[in-house]
Amino acid sequence: MNPADLLPTGLAAAVEAASGARIAVVRPRGGGGASREGAELDLVWPDGRAASAYMNYDVNKVGAGDDAAFLREAAVLRALSDPLAHAGVRVAPYHASVPDQRALVCGLVAGEDRFGAIADPAQRDTLAADFMAQLAALHRIDIAANPIEGMGPVEPAEAFIRRRIAAQRAGNSGLAWDPLIHLSLDWLEANIPADLPAPVIVHGDAGPGNFLFEGDRVTALLDWELVHYGDPMADLAMLALRMLFQGFVPLPQAFAAYEAAGGHKVDLARLRYWRLLFQTGFARRARYDDPDAPPPPNLGMNLVYSTIHRRVLSEALAEAAGVALPPVALPDAPPGAHDRSFAIALDDIRDTIVPRLSDQQAAVKAKGMARLIKWWRAIERFEPGFHAAEKAEIEAALALGFTDYRAAWTAFRDAVAGGRIATDAAIILCNAHEVREAALMADAMGGIAQTKFAPLQ
Repeated sequence: MNPADLLPTGLAAAVEAASGARIAVVRPRGGGGASREGAELDLVWPDGRAASAYMNYDVNKVGAGDDAAFLREAAVLRALSDPLAHAGVRVAPYHASVPDQRALVCGLVAGEDRFGAIADPAQRDTLAADFMAQLAALHRIDIAANPIEGMGPVEPAEAFIRRRIAAQRAGNSGLAWDPLIHLSLDWLEANIPADLPAPVIVHGDAGPGNFLFEGDRVTALLDWELVHYGDPMADLAMLALRMLFQGFVPLPQAFAAYEAAGGHKVDLARLRYWRLLFQTGFARRARYDDPDAPPPPNLGMNLVYSTIHRRVLSEALAEAAGVALPPVALPDAPPGAHDRSFAIALDDIRDTIVPRLSDQQAAVKAKGMARLIKWWRAIERFEPGFHAAEKAEIEAALALGFTDYRAAWTAFRDAVAGGRIATDAAIILCNAHEVREAALMADAMGGIAQTKFAPLQ
């Protein structure tokens, strides 16, 4: 078979033209993300050199509005592979990029990415220190003396913040308008740090899972899709965010290693600001009832992550705004009328369906379906009581009565949008709502149900 036949039309020829190498072999592989695809390539150059490479491509995203992000990713990998190799930032060596098919080809790098699987504490500590040293090396690059072609203009971090807030405000509109997102953006806009430093190269998604390692040494930083010029504290904030779901060493230890390796002085106030800004983006509620939206790859897990992000955002916003959160009433209730049928379905999935599935993707989706069934069971049992408690809280806050929960929630949204409710009271009500939503999802979440931000100090 012609290797080109295993790739989208024209992609093989475009890669050969961009790299100057011939594609001898194509081995399709998963690409990660909702639409990204991947393949391993064996490349051979006219002078006889040969190398194995990995290509990710996303032809479905071309023209989707974020093509500049792909250009920045390709530009920084090209720069760190050659003109800025002296900086010591370890990356998969750049071979070629094809912007009009969102294809990026880099050399294969040895290593694994499961930091959480390391059992030896000494290895974890040394590897974490090496990772933090890699971030420090990235942040030390003098971009004024070493401009990166293709990364775009260097701009103050404040410009990035204001653009991000504006984009999130534009997305928080219509039927999907969300009071929690609105309140968070209001706080962020009113509290932009005044002491932002000169911009550096920010990886954008730094943390466990996004670097390869062998033993106690990082072999490559991965996933540069969010790279930009900005505040170095943004990378440390993203590390804290990724730790919601992936283990690492304690953050004070990581920060000390970063500073010891020549990184910037850690500023916890700025770090908290960036953490809230990024968390606000992650917490935007997806519209699964939109018939025009593509279905998520795994609805059960998508709902789990979304629910956690929203609860954590409500807590982080309250902390930032200095709002003391009262305990949330979670009325108990007996099992619902369909509890037995839910249990039977869950037993069937666990004991019969999953063990007989040889297709890994099907097994993952079956487990996702089990999470949905657990959620539906909790909705039947607890949601009426939760809604009654929340309706009473909204009525007390607005000094109004409502016929049902939906009317009360709509009035609360309208009050937040119109500035007719005190911010502290609105944040408390939003937190109560998200805590109850998380309680409905708790059985489906399993061990990550109570996850929260790791201590910064």
